[in-house]
Amino acid sequence: MTDDILNLEQAIEFLGVSEKTIIKLLRAEHIPARKIGREWRFSREALLRWLASGDSINYINQNDRYMVSEDVPGTSSALFGKINEALSTLGENNNNIKTLLRELDRDITIPQEATLRISYKQQREVEKLEFKIFWDLREDSKLEANQKTKSS
Repeated sequence: MTDDILNLEQAIEFLGVSEKTIIKLLRAEHIPARKIGREWRFSREALLRWLASGDSINYINQNDRYMVSEDVPGTSSALFGKINEALSTLGENNNNIKTLLRELDRDITIPQEATLRISYKQQREVEKLEFKIFWDLREDSKLEANQKTKSS
C-alpha cells in the first residue's frame, strides 16, 4: 500500500486522534473516506484538504441544538450595568428570554425552578467569567438540531 492511501489505523495516527474520535468524525463530520468491503480507506491528500477547509469559528457542537447569542463590548462597570438591566428586563417580562435576544423566533421563558452556575475559566487567549442559568429541556421547547445559529 502506498503512503497516499491510509487504512483506519494509519488515518488515526496521521490525524493524531483516537479510534473513537475518528469513528465519530466518520458519522458526523463528513470526513473524506471510502468504505471498501469492511475496511475504511482515506486519501492523505483529501484529509489534508478537509482539515484545511475547516473553520473553527463555524463549529457547532452537535449537542447545541439552538443557539442565539449577542456580544456586548464595553468597560467592566458598563457591562455590570448591562447585566443588571438585562435581569430587570427579564423580571418585568415574565422571564421571557426573547425580550433580551430578539433573534429568537419564539417566546422562551425561564421556569421557576432553575440552576445558576458561576464559573471562571481561561480558554486559549481569553479569560471568562460566566453566569449560566440552566434547566431541564421542556418538551414544548425542543427544536430540530442546529435549527438556528447566530452569534454577533
